[in-house]
Amino acid sequence: MRPSPRGAPAHAAPVSPAPSTGTGRHARAGDGTPSGPLVRLRTVVRSPAVPSAAVELASGRLVIDTSYSRLSPHLGARRVAVSVDGLPWRFAWGRTPIDLPAGRHLVEIEVEHGRAGRRAWGHVADAVPVCAGNTVEVFYRAPALPRLAGSLGPSRQRTAGFTLGAALLALGGVAVLAALGLLVLAVVLLVA
Repeated sequence: MRPSPRGAPAHAAPVSPAPSTGTGRHARAGDGTPSGPLVRLRTVVRSPAVPSAAVELASGRLVIDTSYSRLSPHLGARRVAVSVDGLPWRFAWGRTPIDLPAGRHLVEIEVEHGRAGRRAWGHVADAVPVCAGNTVEVFYRAPALPRLAGSLGPSRQRTAGFTLGAALLALGGVAVLAALGLLVLAVVLLVA
């Protein structure tokens, strides 16, 4: 579990959770209701020792699972930039749990580029509802090619641009083999 960054604003009041009525674990921006089996974490608790104590915010957990294609192995050396409601974080690839107050959160994910001023790889944004005491999982998959959007959803995602990336890789391999063939033919003709 990772703490929130310093200077993160505290949320004032819990938002009432939406009812669970579907089959997945994540809702798109359209309907906004979480669906499927949710795991209980904790609820609002009043401190019995101090009667004037404030009510603790009920929170939920957002688990972000990030991955990339084998066609883009260079992405493994880069970090994943995640922004939840405008608060930036940087993570390594894999599963990352984030505790959040209950409510709807704007999640933006992209792969950081190695150089300053360069456009990031695979940017995607979506609204994710997090209910109090529940865990919501979202899966991010980086695209195979630059300038394509990444994929974000409630289940494992397909790689955007995979077919085109594989075709370009095969075309490059054929071009290298053709160049080597021409080089060998030229050497044979010069020697003969």
